Amino acid sequence: MNVGMMQPTFMPWLGLFELICKSDIFILLDDFQFSVQSWDQRNRLFVNKNQVDWYTIPIQKSESFLKPFNRAIINESVPWRSKMLKRIQQNYSKAGYYSEIYPIVEKWLLTIKQSLAEQNILFIKSICSCLNINCEFRNSSDYPSTNKRSIRVLELLRWCLATRYYSANGSFEYMYEDSVFPVHDIDIMFQDFRHIPYKQVGSPNEFVPYLSVIDALMNTGPATTYELIKQGTVRWLTWEERMVNRSQAEGVHS
Repeated sequence: MNVGMMQPTFMPWLGLFELICKSDIFILLDDFQFSVQSWDQRNRLFVNKNQVDWYTIPIQKSESFLKPFNRAIINESVPWRSKMLKRIQQNYSKAGYYSEIYPIVEKWLLTIKQSLAEQNILFIKSICSCLNINCEFRNSSDYPSTNKRSIRVLELLRWCLATRYYSANGSFEYMYEDSVFPVHDIDIMFQDFRHIPYKQVGSPNEFVPYLSVIDALMNTGPATTYELIKQGTVRWLTWEERMVNRSQAEGVHS
């Protein structure tokens, strides 16, 4: 069983959807700790020609600080939803697939969810439907635990009967530090996503990578975006290969 997992970040980049594509079961880490002013609540898109900036979902900070994702509460006292829609209109109305993608984004943004996790998960599932990505989703909160970091990851993998874990590249360091992985019955494959450039209405001369998936969808449409996602990691790295890379990096800096 191929399993991936990630916190349900806000309007995620292509790399998160690549992990979903590789998974039979994808675990949305909705009870992991929410981090203020992180990818959890913001992401980047164009705001002017040749300029990108943050699109942010406001949070009730006093109610959400140091809380898990599914207890981080959206601040609806400000008209952020209509403002974000207007901003997307202004910057992407001339994109080739705007008329197809904008209604999906609009429906999502006008669907009010109380928690940040619920709002972000709705986006992720809406985009997967648009891209015809079929995967079983599970929420980590459905398998509660007091364990943290690598031990928590391992028990979630056991919960899904995983035989292979498709992991984000950045997870390796804490997994290495915790000395829980590797385990004999689960192969670990680390992502090495490389953006394939595409034409962007906001930056006609120079490609800007690592934006929300909305940028690719607006500019290239669902079919091409799906191919950009599938081709992002040419070669997934094993635990052993990451260990070699780490040793080589230590040798360079020693």
